[in-house]
Amino acid sequence: MKRLFIVLPSSFFLLTCVSFAATNDFYGNCDIGPDAALIGTTTTWYRVWGDFNNQSTNTAYDIFTSTVQFMGGGAHGVEQDSLNRGPLYSAISNNWAFGTLTLNGGTLTVLNNYGSGGAIYVQNLTGSGVLNVGPGMVFYFASTNGWTGAVNLTGNGVFRQLLADNDDPDGDGKINWHEWLCGTEMLSSPSVLRITRIAKEGSDLRVTWTTVGGHSYILQTNAAPGIGYADFSPTITVSGTGESTTNHVHTGAATNSVKFFYRVRLVP
Repeated sequence: MKRLFIVLPSSFFLLTCVSFAATNDFYGNCDIGPDAALIGTTTTWYRVWGDFNNQSTNTAYDIFTSTVQFMGGGAHGVEQDSLNRGPLYSAISNNWAFGTLTLNGGTLTVLNNYGSGGAIYVQNLTGSGVLNVGPGMVFYFASTNGWTGAVNLTGNGVFRQLLADNDDPDGDGKINWHEWLCGTEMLSSPSVLRITRIAKEGSDLRVTWTTVGGHSYILQTNAAPGIGYADFSPTITVSGTGESTTNHVHTGAATNSVKFFYRVRLVP
């Protein structure tokens, strides 16, 4: 095991720690600076008696197969500098993530060090204790294997399950990756991008579909027969954050001899 330390005018002294040893002990804090790296394997343990403070945006963050264990009970903290890329397993490979996070009693408080939209990714929670997730932080987990302590959420901290990108656990016909792009709920079948109604209004047809605030859509149709779908409506941007519906009127479609088919395209 090799450790390289550098003294800076801040509290982040650990520049890098690259290890394939079985156990690595931090009797104080494990502090990771902005350009630091922490790398481990499936047999690597990081035992921390203090806090785990992460400010790194380095691409070397390969500890999602390792174990981080907080020792000695008492109060511990995790400050995590990770962007919330959603509850998908692909987010683990390009974000800071823990393989196994374990407590020996005591309380672990996870705080958002990213600003807005922070997250922590953990494949397994083990041991016993109290886990607090602070405001503005989403805690994604694959399992709570052996976690026997109380789970106490603070502020607007949220627990979410890690999901496989190409699975469809709610059976609505859309895989998790597509639902993440659309902003719909991956574990709720009513929450899905779909056309809900095509209604005749005189000589026109009104097409209605589900939306999520902050997203933009274009209605497509086979308006020119034989060439497949093409953009038909202008870009329709939905404000807010919640789920709702919007619509677009196809003028003259109800009296046209052409058979129309419709679909909705999500605009990046």
